[in-house]
Amino acid sequence: MKQHILYHISLVLGVALCLFACNEEDFVDNTTQELSSLELYTSSTNTRTSLLDDGTTVVWNAEDELAVYDYEAAKHRFIADNISGSSARFIGKITAKKDYFLALYPYELGAEALSANNEIVVTLPQAQTAAESTFAPNLNVSVAKGARNVDGSPSNITFYNVCQLLKFTVPAYAAGKIKQIEFVANTPIAGEMHVDYSTDVPKAVIAADAAKSVTIVPPAGTTAFNAGTYYIVSAPVELNGFTMSFTCDETSYSLGSHSTFGGVAGKVYSLGNIDLVNTPRVSAVHQYANGTLQGTKLTISNAPMGESAWSAVIKNASNTVVRTLQGTGTLESSEQDVNWPYLPKGNYTIEYTFTTSNDKVVTKTNAFSVVESPTFSVGVTAYTSYSYYKGDGVEKNIVTANSLNNVTIYEPKISINGIASHILNNANYSFNVTNNFGGSQPSVNSGVYSYKDYTVSNYTSYTLTGNVAFDGVTRSANKTVYITGIPYTAQPPTQADWSGSAEQWKADYVRLHKHTITKTFYCPENINVKVGQIASARQHTSGTTYKLICSGVTLKTLNTSWMSTVEDNATYDSELKSSDATIKCQSSYGSPDAIIEGTHAKVRSISVRYR
Repeated sequence: MKQHILYHISLVLGVALCLFACNEEDFVDNTTQELSSLELYTSSTNTRTSLLDDGTTVVWNAEDELAVYDYEAAKHRFIADNISGSSARFIGKITAKKDYFLALYPYELGAEALSANNEIVVTLPQAQTAAESTFAPNLNVSVAKGARNVDGSPSNITFYNVCQLLKFTVPAYAAGKIKQIEFVANTPIAGEMHVDYSTDVPKAVIAADAAKSVTIVPPAGTTAFNAGTYYIVSAPVELNGFTMSFTCDETSYSLGSHSTFGGVAGKVYSLGNIDLVNTPRVSAVHQYANGTLQGTKLTISNAPMGESAWSAVIKNASNTVVRTLQGTGTLESSEQDVNWPYLPKGNYTIEYTFTTSNDKVVTKTNAFSVVESPTFSVGVTAYTSYSYYKGDGVEKNIVTANSLNNVTIYEPKISINGIASHILNNANYSFNVTNNFGGSQPSVNSGVYSYKDYTVSNYTSYTLTGNVAFDGVTRSANKTVYITGIPYTAQPPTQADWSGSAEQWKADYVRLHKHTITKTFYCPENINVKVGQIASARQHTSGTTYKLICSGVTLKTLNTSWMSTVEDNATYDSELKSSDATIKCQSSYGSPDAIIEGTHAKVRSISVRYR
């Protein structure tokens, strides 16, 4: 990803070189004379032609060479002969003339002869070798124009730098990591330059088809840039932006600026520090403890400025801040975050702020996504009277079973399992809960959705289904409960509740002649029951037999005798079978009598309980 750095551009006073040229002896044209010396005030005598520690003063080196052009426009080599203190003497020969001469540094960059239009053609290399704390040797193009003094005294000439310097610094954390830097401008900066010397101060103009880039490599004898300050020598042109491209630790960087600067020869323009600004990498991993989701651990590695302090703000797609982190190196935020312990799937933005090695505070943004789905499960619970009889989801308790309503489903609940309560109770997260059973708006506590008890109309099984959707994941669970119709009490049986015919359905009894009435229950399996009754049988002119029958098994038989009544008020242990879950009251014979009761049976109460 392309990185941008805003550099502070500073202007530093130029590095004009002042030399003194001793004039030739009196001589005539077309004779060869020695230009005895060129003296330069310097502060050092043991460094190459380079900048001193102040970053602005240029000094000479004993190996430096000048190109001096005589009136014939020919190029002559002058070699440094003596450097002592602040002066340097260069020795060479030119063809004397009572006119000006031109001197150029460095020798190898100048053309072999002057051009016809008061110009020296100089080639500024596009490939430059760096030097620590200075520019590369033999790159700082300087031109002097001098004339002979008639009295034989030294001519006073001044060298002028015709290029500009672009300074940059490699910070300590990048030392030994960068092997080559390419500086690319939006205008030609290296290649053929034409130096106009028609005035006292020469001026260089870069050719229109010259190169717009300079490649700078580490100092000779090294393979990578050490920490320190380096310089690029550029034609004196105004720059309206640039990029510096390089590779470090197999990562490609492209740093740049859109500022406008440059254009004055002899000036040093600071590009600032080369900052290896990394793009942070974000890892979001959901954390579990004993199978329960606790939240999301956020790890942000690849810090933008190595081990420098930085901060990061994480926002979701709604631009809500969900995490804030700060520190050095890799930043981590655990699932213990109070407001957003869990990071749902989706797109996020990381806004990270750091301070460059130039002490400039920079804020950048980048996008990332959370793709991991949560793991959780759903449970559905409910109970009926049969649940307590069987011990299905509750502790087996016959007393409780017989105390419950026989057509009520109690406490239906949907539970979200595997998600910690601090997530379930956090208003920042939503859960969509649906079901297929009755009940009003649930009350919610720590992920348990509790619905009100509700009644059903049929004796049968009911499968309750609960669905929970959270963060794009839907989990479902089922619970089957059984409505057996037990415990049951009929005082007396009613025509609407029992099948079969009877002579009379009264408010306090059912009168049977030759009738059978039946009550059907629902048994998922055979059920141990206690069947109780209050019943009687009476014989008039003919006898009858009354029976209480459970699942085809006669529990009690009442046989009558002439003009007598037989009573029964008792409870019988039995088994209600799944294959025939019926209770029957049966009378074998009977006839009505208008004056006195005829033969009949009466059922006043029937009860069925678990046992």
